[in-house]
Amino acid sequence: MATVDEIALSQVGICASVPSVGDGVCSVCHGCPGTGFQTCWSCHQVSGQLSKPCSLVVPISLYEIPSQLHHLLRHYKSGKYPRHQEDFSVRVVSLLAYFLATHGTCISKRGAGEWDVVTSVPSSRPRVGEHPLVTSIRRVKLLGERFEMLLQLGTGQVGHLNASDDGFAVTRSVSGKRVLLIDDTFTTGATAQSAASALALGGATVVAIVAIGRVINPSFNEMVEGYWKRQRAVPFTFDRCCLE
Repeated sequence: MATVDEIALSQVGICASVPSVGDGVCSVCHGCPGTGFQTCWSCHQVSGQLSKPCSLVVPISLYEIPSQLHHLLRHYKSGKYPRHQEDFSVRVVSLLAYFLATHGTCISKRGAGEWDVVTSVPSSRPRVGEHPLVTSIRRVKLLGERFEMLLQLGTGQVGHLNASDDGFAVTRSVSGKRVLLIDDTFTTGATAQSAASALALGGATVVAIVAIGRVINPSFNEMVEGYWKRQRAVPFTFDRCCLE
């Protein structure tokens, strides 16, 4: 049976390098801001709706729709391909586990120190049973030993570019806890940042949001298209992350 490392490394070809913060790179999500802006429009809009958004977002890979990574991140939880769902889930969590094993120290140093707890962003809509990401995380020792489901759906509405402090509610006291927040996909950040704000308002310190995939739409404008082309030209490697 293949190891987590072997499965993760076999997927290098479907991943796209995430740039470090700098000129032409969003200081929050590492996406593409407009000329003269430090943050992209999505991060600006979302953070303005929340009391305590997280400023440290660490995507593992960029991806466009459609793409192989998009297919994987969409269908490991969709149920559309039941014969392949187990394989998809293993591939998703292997990317996450290998990345954190390689770059966890870097994230801790740039964030608020080593995390006490790992948790994930719940679905923004009611779901029957445990989220496939949670199931997968629990199976990996590195993540599962510290994992707790700290959030549930709240009363606020969360959606595309629509964030809310009340979108999620903590399931227990998180005061004084340092939390690593995991999400599979980061598009506008409304869902993940709503979750981060709920944790912070509950007294936790969100060390970082780690997202497996950061969605990029190259057809949005010429600037984003150029950003995407530059990053696709940089070979993806687990040897570095966007914080380095």
